[in-house]
Amino acid sequence: MPGKGPPSTPSSGLRGIVDALLQGSLVELFQAYGVALAPLPRDLRGEPERSAHLCAVIAFTSAADASSANAAGKLSLSVPAEVFDGMRRDSALQVRHADWGRELVNQLMGRFKNRLLPYGARLQAGLPASIGRDALDDQLARAVNLRTYRARTLRGQIVATLEGTLKESELVYVGQTNEATEGELILF
Repeated sequence: MPGKGPPSTPSSGLRGIVDALLQGSLVELFQAYGVALAPLPRDLRGEPERSAHLCAVIAFTSAADASSANAAGKLSLSVPAEVFDGMRRDSALQVRHADWGRELVNQLMGRFKNRLLPYGARLQAGLPASIGRDALDDQLARAVNLRTYRARTLRGQIVATLEGTLKESELVYVGQTNEATEGELILF
């Protein structure tokens, strides 16, 4: 077919794709709630600073599809209370910060998963959980294969971490998928 070439190989320009996809997901998520983010360069050492007081984490694994890239790990999100308080949301809902944190890490995982689909990675997310700042810092100190992403806002710094085995070397561009996107209506 014209315009169709062989699928990309892992080494064909995918270096940094995980970073770009996660940072893009982070910016898009907070933009949806009226918070502008300025992503900072990824911390190559993987050593996070002290987490914000409001933290949530969600685990992930590869979906059952054997043709998908192997993956397992955790995604965490730390957000200062001042950022939560400034987010645009339904003012009629009285939401606790811990609940809002779990919802945000869940939405971040969903956006990240959707952005990975064209690269052959089908992730299965677990349930989001609130985690104390000290507990998260202890987990991150022991983490293997940790990537730390920071973004500045007018009200403080947001930190997302990705721990696990998701590797660019296993990603192959397979093209667009017919999966639903954020906010799309799905009728059952």
